[in-house]
Amino acid sequence: MIIEKLKHFMSWWGEGLYRGLPSSLRSLFRVSQPSLTLYMANERLALSWQQDGKRRECGEYVLDSTFDFARIAKKAARSRNYQLKLELDEKQALHLQHTFPEGVQDNIKQVVGYQLDRITPFSLDTAYFDAKVAKHDKANKMVVADIYVSPKTHIEQYLAKLRALGVPDINVISAIASPTQLTKGLSGTATTSAPASLWPFYLFIIALIASLAAPILYKERRLGQIDEAIASLQQKASAQIEVRDQLLAAEETLTFIGEKRKTAPVMLDVVEHLSAEIPPHTWVERLEINGNQVQIRGESEQALSLIDTLEISPYFEAVSFKSPVTRNPNSGKDKFHLQANVEANQ
Repeated sequence: MIIEKLKHFMSWWGEGLYRGLPSSLRSLFRVSQPSLTLYMANERLALSWQQDGKRRECGEYVLDSTFDFARIAKKAARSRNYQLKLELDEKQALHLQHTFPEGVQDNIKQVVGYQLDRITPFSLDTAYFDAKVAKHDKANKMVVADIYVSPKTHIEQYLAKLRALGVPDINVISAIASPTQLTKGLSGTATTSAPASLWPFYLFIIALIASLAAPILYKERRLGQIDEAIASLQQKASAQIEVRDQLLAAEETLTFIGEKRKTAPVMLDVVEHLSAEIPPHTWVERLEINGNQVQIRGESEQALSLIDTLEISPYFEAVSFKSPVTRNPNSGKDKFHLQANVEANQ
């Protein structure tokens, strides 16, 4: 029980460190996970092996009674672990682009999912889809999203046929020549992350420990020198040291009070600034403040534009949706739940 919890904690901690790395360094800490890619067309199945950005064609096979997937996969994988991937071409997966406010780029797939029936001919419960940010227009604060969508019945027919041929469960469904993962609605699970490359991880841990230990050792050495100096001064002028300590304590108290006032926004200030920033068509139903973080709930005719509106304000920063935007059938407005950080000294 304890070991399992420890493994879970280490996995969570390692994933957090990995996501905090710059994208240019992430490849050093993850080895590429091989995949056996399947492509179905005209009662034939083409297979290819993908690893480290390279693709090796493994042949094309007729889907009849002589088809033996276990033998073919064993020959292609050569006893290596892999994930099964089904690729759809441009006739099997629709590709289109759509523009959104830049504030939704971190949740682009979720936003597209809630608007899928408006953007594409399909609804969320009748399609597999994926969305990626293709272009970021910082000048106009907009992003262009690549959207791939395929009918649910079309894909499930493929999957059923593959299962009947002895093919194990497919791990990834993607559009051909694109780094996509089509999932059913918003409930699809993400692909398991690629296994970690241990040597860079060990080096990173060693560097992290060294970077933490060096300042501590230096501070301990400096504290020893300061203690010696203080002891020498105490022998000569203990009264002066006592006065100095009292002054330092008073100064720390005043500094703490001042910093606390700067970092803790006042409710009335937040309400005043929020009233000045939000458009007339927006209603705030609930406002919560925890430290310098504010959560705002309400309704708006244009909820997706609120992030851009508040980001422009010098009083709010790091504005994002706390939960998906939904439609209130009674009022016809979007219900939203935003969170933002407040600059208390504004």
